Amino acid sequence: MCPFFKILCCFLISFLSMLSNTVWATRLAHVKTDQAVVYADQNLSTPLGRISRGKKVVVGEVPRKYGTLLPVLIAGRVGWIQIKDIQFVEIADTDSENMLEHDIIALEKSDNLGINNHIGLVHNVLVFGNEWEELSYAIGDEVGLRPFYMTLYFDHRPPSLRYSFGVGLSYLYLEQEHLVLSAPMLELKGLWSAIKYKYFNFNLSLGAFFSGAFKVDSTYNPLDEDYDNTGEMYGINYGVEFKYFPYSTFSLINGLSFQRGIISGLAPIKISYEENDTVALTRFKATNYYFGVSYQF
Repeated sequence: MCPFFKILCCFLISFLSMLSNTVWATRLAHVKTDQAVVYADQNLSTPLGRISRGKKVVVGEVPRKYGTLLPVLIAGRVGWIQIKDIQFVEIADTDSENMLEHDIIALEKSDNLGINNHIGLVHNVLVFGNEWEELSYAIGDEVGLRPFYMTLYFDHRPPSLRYSFGVGLSYLYLEQEHLVLSAPMLELKGLWSAIKYKYFNFNLSLGAFFSGAFKVDSTYNPLDEDYDNTGEMYGINYGVEFKYFPYSTFSLINGLSFQRGIISGLAPIKISYEENDTVALTRFKATNYYFGVSYQF
């Protein structure tokens, strides 16, 4: 055989071998769990979207990843679905592939706010800035005390997108020898995942907070009804946040944020019984380290 034909035969054998690896024997299945996640890779690090219970899918017959994954065709692309999320169907449905492509395209272009929601309880370790420290020092209180600060969060965490957002209800309370601070707060937060995996997220966070009942009591404040020791506080916070097992039923949260706020409507705080011996508190600065747990509902 001449060298040309040898080269041609080798090329055809290699081409047919490569082609056979890309062609599947397919089976029909339907999703048996509430939400089956479809991934772009076999390491399950990049979710493409979710398919709801009862939807029919066309999958390959050859499992991967130690028999836990099957390839699935999604809008002309190959994705991966976990075998535990599907159940095979014996009778083929000719409309199933089109239905799957339609469902996934809609999922990639929109975000269903009815799923991927979490409720979390977060404990905050707050370090006050100079404004509160100077007030405490001026009135003769110990500087550096940590307040009680808890947050109940509701957040929306779509696994197929890099953003998430949430709303929180917080309560801040600190009792010192001469000062008592209390503030119920509403907090809003948006996050963007700079690093996003199935079991770990590293997020950049930006948020806002508001309290309509920011209250500071001093032992030297007048007791008459005309004295107003309540004001409003509003501001922003920014920082970084880590989430562990972010798309599981239970997940862990910890982060670091910097809070910058403005206080209005709060009367000057008396620091002695002298008539004009007061300090005006108009700014709120703090550094917050927080950690907590969340539950997907």
